[in-house]
Amino acid sequence: MNALSAKRQNFLKKLDKPLTFGFAAVADFTSYIGQEYIAGIMQAAADYGINLITMAEAVHHSLMSESNMLPQFLTKMQFMRAPLLDGLVTWASSLCEYMKAEKVQELFSSLAPLPMVDIGYLDIPGVPCIRIDNSLSMHHIVKHLVEVHGFSRFAFIGSRYSRPHLQRLDFYRRELENFSLPCDENSIFLADSLDAADIAEQVEFLLQKHTDTQVIVTSSDIIASQVIIELEKRGLSVPDDIAVTGYNNQLVGVSSSAPITTINLVYFERGYQAVELLIDLIMQPEQDKKIREVGTTLIVRQSCGCFEDSVLQALHPQKKPLPRLPKNAGHDEIAAYLIQLSKEIFPQEAESSHTELAKALAEDLCTKKENSSPLKDEPPKTLIYFRRLLKKRRTPEFKGQEWEESISRLRAGLIPLLDQEQKNYFEDICNALRTLHAFSLQYDIMASRMPSQTGMTHLALSLANVESIRQLENVLTFKLSELRIPGIVIALSPYLTERLSPASVEIVIPGRTDDEEQVTGIKVREPHLFPKSILSRGRRFSVTLELLFHSGYYIGYVYLFSGGENLAFYDDVKELLSQTLYKLYKKEGKIKPHALIITDRAKLAEKISLTRSAISKPGKMQAKDILDYLIDHLDEMCDLDKMAAYFSLSRSHLTRRVKALTGHSIQSLHEILKIEQAKDLIKSGNLKMNDIAARLGYTNPNYFSNVFKKVTGLSPLSWAERNRH
Repeated sequence: MNALSAKRQNFLKKLDKPLTFGFAAVADFTSYIGQEYIAGIMQAAADYGINLITMAEAVHHSLMSESNMLPQFLTKMQFMRAPLLDGLVTWASSLCEYMKAEKVQELFSSLAPLPMVDIGYLDIPGVPCIRIDNSLSMHHIVKHLVEVHGFSRFAFIGSRYSRPHLQRLDFYRRELENFSLPCDENSIFLADSLDAADIAEQVEFLLQKHTDTQVIVTSSDIIASQVIIELEKRGLSVPDDIAVTGYNNQLVGVSSSAPITTINLVYFERGYQAVELLIDLIMQPEQDKKIREVGTTLIVRQSCGCFEDSVLQALHPQKKPLPRLPKNAGHDEIAAYLIQLSKEIFPQEAESSHTELAKALAEDLCTKKENSSPLKDEPPKTLIYFRRLLKKRRTPEFKGQEWEESISRLRAGLIPLLDQEQKNYFEDICNALRTLHAFSLQYDIMASRMPSQTGMTHLALSLANVESIRQLENVLTFKLSELRIPGIVIALSPYLTERLSPASVEIVIPGRTDDEEQVTGIKVREPHLFPKSILSRGRRFSVTLELLFHSGYYIGYVYLFSGGENLAFYDDVKELLSQTLYKLYKKEGKIKPHALIITDRAKLAEKISLTRSAISKPGKMQAKDILDYLIDHLDEMCDLDKMAAYFSLSRSHLTRRVKALTGHSIQSLHEILKIEQAKDLIKSGNLKMNDIAARLGYTNPNYFSNVFKKVTGLSPLSWAERNRH
C-alpha cells in the first residue's frame, strides 16, 4: 500500500459511516469496455470499504425489454443526491449517443454540490475527470510502426463526428511530424459513422488515391476490423500487403482475421482511479478540479506484421536450461531425468506428482516403441495425468499461457531423446494436451453463462404463476441463488403511475433475523431518502439499482445485490419483475388512470406563502414534509386519516401541527397547491378544463370551478382568458 492509499484508508476509518458512491452511465454493459469500467469501480469500492450503488442504465439486448433506456436513466437521477450518495462516478459521454453534449453537461451539472468524478471524454464544469493520454498512445503506435517495421507511407481512417477520434487524429499528425514523416492531408479519411458501408467507402477512396500505402492507422478497433474485411474483399492481405492498427483494445480486435495491434485504454484502472479521486475530492473539497491522465500501453498483435510475444516465447520457452540426459543412459537414469524434468516444469507439484508424470511418459513412449499400432481402447497415460492436473489448476488465477508454455517445455525436453516413431506419437500427445486445454476454456465460458440463462428461464416460468406479492417473495427466495444474486430489496408504489412516486419496502431477501429491526413496510417519500441501513445490514454493500417500469407505468424500484459486471443481466431480472408486478397491479386495480405529472415541484412549493415558520426539533415533521406529501397527493382528494397514518400521528395532532407550521389548515393548503398546479396546466394549453379537474382528483368539474374561484377570485375560464394576454 502506497502512502496516498494509506492516507485514504485512515481518512475513511475516522468516518462515522462508510461512504456510498454511485456510478451513472447509459451504455452497452455486455461489452468489454463497460464491464472493465464496472470491474475497476467495484474492486476499488471493495478495497476501500465503500458502499456502491450502480445506477447506470444498460443498453437493451433482451427481446423482452422496452425501449426506454434514456427516460429511465433520467428518472434514476432522482436517486443521485445526498443522503443516499456521498459521491458519484459518471461516464457522461456515454449519453452523447442519445442527447446533445450541452444537455448532458447541463444534466450532470444540476447534481451539484454532489462530489463527482467523470471517466469519459465530456467536460462537466467543476468536475475532475480521468482521461487516457491520447498523445502518449499515438506516440506508441507511430514509434512502433517506424522503428520496428520501417514504415514511411501512412494513411489514417477515423470518424469525423467523434471528438475522441478527432483528438487522436491531431496527435497522429503531430507524431508523423516528430518522426520527420510527411502528413499528406489527402491520406486522411473520415467516415460519417462507424457503419460498415461508411468505412468501406473510405477504404475505397484510400485505395484509389494511395496505392503505395504501407500502413493504415485507425482511431478504433471497430474501424480497424472493418478496414481489414474491406481490404481482404479486394484481394489485399493484412499484414502481408498492408498493415493496420486499431485503438481501444476491444474484443472485435481479437476476433479479426488478423488480430489487431492496438492501444490498451486501461478501462479497469480508470474505473479504479475514479473511485480513488472521488475519495480525494471528499477529503479535500478545495483541491483543483484537474484532468488526471492515465498512461496507456501498446498491445502488439499480428495486423502490423508482428507476432504476439507469447507466440515468440513458445519458440524458446525455457526460463532456465532444462536438465540433460547422458548418452546411452540406462532405465534408471531415464526415470531420474523424467522426474527432474517434471520438477523444472511444475515446481509447485508434490514429489508424488513428479513420479506419476515420469511413469506416465515412460509407459507411453515404451509402449509406442514396442507396439506401433495406435492404442484404440485406452488413452495415453500422459493425457490422463494432465487431465487430473488441469482439473486441479482450473482456478480464476490460472493463465492459459502458462499451460501452453509448460507443454512447450515438456516437448523441448523430450523430443531430442526420441526416435522418429516416438517423436510422431509424442507430437500427437502434445496436440491432444493443447486441445484438452482449449476445450477446458470453452467449457469455462459456457459454464459462466449457463447458470444465468438457465436461472433466468426458471425464474420466468416460476413468475408466470405468481398471484400475490407474498408469492413473488417466496419465488425470489428460492430462485435468486440460481441467478447468483445474493440479495434483493424491492420498494413498491401503492399504484401504477406515470412517474416514480413514494414507495414502501415490500420485499427484503434475505429476510431479517430475530435481532434485526423489521424493515418491510417502511415508507420512502423520495428516492434519495431510501434508508441505507436496509441495504447494509451492518456490512458493506454493492448493489445495482433498477426501476420497475412496464407499459408506460412505474411500479417502484429494486436494489439487486451485485454478483458481476454484466448490467444487462440485472436488466433482464428487472424486466421479469416489472412484467409480473404490472400483472398483479392490473389484476388488483391499482392504477391511476389520470396520473398527474407535476410541472415543477420546487416552484410549486415556492408559490405557497407560509405565514408561520415554527422551528422544529430534528427528526420531527417539518413544513417541507407537509408540502412534499400534499404535492405527492395532488391527484387525490384530501384524506386526513390517510395522511395521519403516513406520519404516524393522530388526526387531531396532525391538524394542529400543520396549522402551527404553515398557518393553513390541511384542506386549505391542499386546495392552494392544487389550484397553483391547475394554473400551470391551464397555461400549457394541452388539456381541457374537465381533464385538468380529473387529474387533480376532482370528480365534479363544478366543484373544481368553485374551489378555483375561492382561491383566485376568478373562474378557471376567466383566469385562462385573462392570462392568455
